Amino acid sequence: MRKLLNLFGMALIAVLVLFPTKSNAAGNVCQTLKESKTYQYNLDQKGKKESIKVNVSKKEHKNGYAITYDLKTTVSVNGKKIYTKTLKGRYSDNNQVKVMVVDTDRKDKQMELLIMEGEINDGTNSAFWSADIEHIYYYQYSNGKAKRKQDLSPLFRKNFANAFMLHGMKNSSYLTTNGKNELYAKLCVPVQNFDYVHIKRKLKLKNGKFVNVSTKSYSLMDTEDMPFRPKKNITVYTKPGGTKKAFTVKKKESIYLCGLYTANGKKFYLKIKNKGEKSGYIDPKKVPSYVDGSNHV
Repeated sequence: MRKLLNLFGMALIAVLVLFPTKSNAAGNVCQTLKESKTYQYNLDQKGKKESIKVNVSKKEHKNGYAITYDLKTTVSVNGKKIYTKTLKGRYSDNNQVKVMVVDTDRKDKQMELLIMEGEINDGTNSAFWSADIEHIYYYQYSNGKAKRKQDLSPLFRKNFANAFMLHGMKNSSYLTTNGKNELYAKLCVPVQNFDYVHIKRKLKLKNGKFVNVSTKSYSLMDTEDMPFRPKKNITVYTKPGGTKKAFTVKKKESIYLCGLYTANGKKFYLKIKNKGEKSGYIDPKKVPSYVDGSNHV
């Protein structure tokens, strides 16, 4: 019998190792909630799980050939309404409000409820998957109440006065997190002579409040199949704003964007590479170019 129990124990350990069970503590919770469905999440990591539900109703208005919609969204936690908004006169029947439950920091024993407003589309191309998220209201649930603490959209746009749009990160999630106190969105920034570029913006959650994380260098997203061709021979430099030559790019030779450097969100330098994988920096204002693609069509 003892031998049999030992064998059973070993088999059980093997199953747990090879097929670990999923849990909120082990993975990153970052879920977009569907309409009319009740979700169970322990938002404050205390007692019972909270019931969260999103209800959306649509009222159509016809004026000749023009059709607009009033979209009313209600978010409830444990049956109590914490958010109600009617967006009137919309020309698109896409949902204009989305709700997410995110565990930005798995160690703080608290989940975040995020309610987003804007021209939010459900497309399939991650480059322009979400047209523009105007507001991201952050709610914290504590002591039986959900309190609105911040609007995260201005934080994501901070230091980028000319930011064009705030996009979703990918098809499966509007915002993403690493579960280690960082929350991400995609910011669309216009760059002279080079169309628009997408950068991954990061917020950090500290003591229950999100703060902007400023940096000078950003890796670019969605640039793999979007080469540019300068209209003249250009010099590429080893540093942003530097004078030391890295290499020369000939007129109409394909170049690829891979990074953005900015000290204040106004003056930009682009990190580029050529087909030979040589890389360096240019001042985009001084490089008129042909574009062979676009992030916005």
